[in-house]
Amino acid sequence: MSKINTDAGMPIAITLDPGTYYRCSCGQSQNLPFCDGSHSAAEHMPIEFKITARQKVYLCSCGKTGKAPYCDGTCGVKM
Repeated sequence: MSKINTDAGMPIAITLDPGTYYRCSCGQSQNLPFCDGSHSAAEHMPIEFKITARQKVYLCSCGKTGKAPYCDGTCGVKM
């Protein structure tokens, strides 16, 4: 993840229903944090992830995580 929002400092907490989601990694989506197809370069392809049961997830907004698209606390945020 590179252009997400390095100034955000907090993960995005969101409850999602089961399904396949695409996390924007270019920052150009009008539907952040999800991809809307606005990316124009292959280097910023969306990150696909699947949710199997309704749950609250924490999506990385700083771009430093090692578990994209999820926040792993690398930025120092305690969850």
